[in-house]
Amino acid sequence: MVSAFRSNTIYSTVADPEVDLASTWEAWVTEMQMQYAMFKITTNPEGTPLELMINRKLRHTTATGPRYCTNVGNWTRAFFLAVVCREQQRYRDLCEIPVDLLREAGEAKGTRYNPSSYHWAAALQDFVLHRPGLAENLTAAMELSTPERAEISDPEYLNKITFPPMNTFLRLVQRDSDRYNQALAQGLALHGDYWTTGDRINDIKGMFSLPLLALACLGYDTAEQDPDFHFDVESGYLPKHLLENSWYGEFPT
Repeated sequence: MVSAFRSNTIYSTVADPEVDLASTWEAWVTEMQMQYAMFKITTNPEGTPLELMINRKLRHTTATGPRYCTNVGNWTRAFFLAVVCREQQRYRDLCEIPVDLLREAGEAKGTRYNPSSYHWAAALQDFVLHRPGLAENLTAAMELSTPERAEISDPEYLNKITFPPMNTFLRLVQRDSDRYNQALAQGLALHGDYWTTGDRINDIKGMFSLPLLALACLGYDTAEQDPDFHFDVESGYLPKHLLENSWYGEFPT
């Protein structure tokens, strides 16, 4: 079910790359709600009654306890979707989920994730919740995502897809506008290079980089609030009305 909403988000954005239409924004919001709901259902004690807004309706269900879907890959997607949709309470709630739970649930059936993924999730949580482990976790994530240290993933994917969001995030944390803009622009260029090479050129998953889009939204919002920080990046990989938060408040989320 969640994958269907993910596909709808991608196809809607392919047809409406700047997210000019409210229907495209709604596709993003609905997927965000579904991803968030999945974690509410699988991280609360089994049997806990829940009320969740999904696709303009309040849904009533009960928690199941952890499942395989409670994994770090789904967590990062849920987090970045909430950031793009500017749902601060939702991404704060997601940051309260212990990384150890993501590891235990996601690897319970033998699936393995690159150890950098867990440090990356922890660094994002540390940033949002103002915890002291941010520098340590981000450093570990960046080191473990290099081809020499990584246990999983091919070198090209690590260099062009995995590492650039971490580098962009580092510059955002440092409040270094020039290096942040440089890192973001470089990351988007590498994303484009990866997804326009060989057979990947026809894969619509390359339409945008969700991590870089979310970090762009954070940078854009930071520039709106901090006169010493500036946002200068323009790219076809950054849907204009998502970046500028044009649709927020259009309907209940």
